[in-house]
Amino acid sequence: MKMTSDLLREADPLNDDSRRLDEARDQIRRTVLAAASVAHSGGPVPRRRVVLGAAGALAAALTVGLLVGLGDRGTLRAAVRFEVRLAEAQPVPGLIVAQVGDSGRVIYLHPEMIVTNDDIAQSWVLQDGPDGFSVSVELMEAGAQRMRQATATHLGRPMAILIDGEVVAVPVVRSAISTSAVINGLYTRREAERIADGIGMR
Repeated sequence: MKMTSDLLREADPLNDDSRRLDEARDQIRRTVLAAASVAHSGGPVPRRRVVLGAAGALAAALTVGLLVGLGDRGTLRAAVRFEVRLAEAQPVPGLIVAQVGDSGRVIYLHPEMIVTNDDIAQSWVLQDGPDGFSVSVELMEAGAQRMRQATATHLGRPMAILIDGEVVAVPVVRSAISTSAVINGLYTRREAERIADGIGMR
């Protein structure tokens, strides 16, 4: 009789995805090597075989792309990962220690994400001065509601905005926030455009 741990291990979808990814990579490698050896053999290659070989390589490449690019919910991963979390200035058990950019300042993050890329309705670049740019974000209704509820009970305390897992801004919550937020990072125009475009991808 199988133990519960064995059943769970066999049912793990990540193990299956990992095997399929390795198989797809091996298929691409074999297809490329086969094409290279045919090219070096010096003999004529029927046109149909070349076309079929190319089609097989393309199909294998698409398989790898899908396996790598799909997230847990079957959507493409965002080019830039955006998160908002409540934070504390002092250590509390169960919170995550994080550094704020390159400042050397430490902040303590709540593990729950209030909003993510999936909650963004639109994002755009704002110019803060002659050389500085920031990113404005407008939230969809569900995300705005979660933001309003979370920040209403967190007044006078910090909130962390993370880009690709790095804390880039830690504003203090002065009043309940709902539909929009601004990421102030004194970015260059190119950096701000990359963030604005990337966080809107789901």
